[in-house]
Amino acid sequence: MKKRSTLFLYVMLAIPIALMMIPTVIVLAVALVPTGVAFIMERGKGYYGGLTVGAMNLAGTSPYLADLWSQGHTVSVALGIITNVFAWMMFYGAALFGWAIYSTMPAAVSAFMTMTSSQRITAMRGQQRELVQKWGPDVESVYEPEGGKAAAEQKNNHATAEPGARR
Repeated sequence: MKKRSTLFLYVMLAIPIALMMIPTVIVLAVALVPTGVAFIMERGKGYYGGLTVGAMNLAGTSPYLADLWSQGHTVSVALGIITNVFAWMMFYGAALFGWAIYSTMPAAVSAFMTMTSSQRITAMRGQQRELVQKWGPDVESVYEPEGGKAAAEQKNNHATAEPGARR
């Protein structure tokens, strides 16, 4: 019940503010459509797609908002902005750039993480060799992830063991 009353309070505060800022609301309603679509399409937690697209979309909208505010903040200026083809190209081009960032960054981060982790593994194996030379072969232990050779050998050993034998 409390959540519902809070939402009602926000709506009651937003309506008069929006009415005082009608020209800005007109421009933002047209310009931020891709942001709304991104938030609707987002299925996971965090809304990272909506935030990325929204930030770039707002960046593309900001020069036109500055023009609106500097030219008198009237409905006729707002209508002039939303009927400008170049303004639409800026609004939706910036949103497209946001979608490009959102879709390419996971692959770029994954490639970077793979590269740095393989370099770290190489460095750690060098340290392990130094320790073996210093302390002897008793300190040597090879760890293979679950999908590695050790897991395959262990499965083979369990499969070939006698049914009554201890493992």
